Amino acid sequence: MAEDTALQEAAIWFARRQRGVMSLEERADFERWRAVRRNAAAMDQMERAWARMDQARDRFAPAASTAPVNRFAFARSAVLALLCVASVGVGLVSYSGHSSFWTRLDWVER
Repeated sequence: MAEDTALQEAAIWFARRQRGVMSLEERADFERWRAVRRNAAAMDQMERAWARMDQARDRFAPAASTAPVNRFAFARSAVLALLCVASVGVGLVSYSGHSSFWTRLDWVER
């Protein structure tokens, strides 16, 4: 049970240290806490576990793509989709039953 408490406290201290900024008071409290052999062992265990997780992440993470990112691919696709929708809209209006329209030569009625 004391070991569980030490591990829980180690997790809290580990998170505080990973946060990056500790006040002088926190740092002194940490050093005092870590001076106890059981607490130091729990912190070492926590740090080893974290290091193993980092190694696993590095080993199994997908490789970063070296292909350049085409930033305009989405914009191009969006413009193409918009033009398609506009074309369909014009087609629907053209064939919606209106049989009269102007041409360059004259008024046409169907």
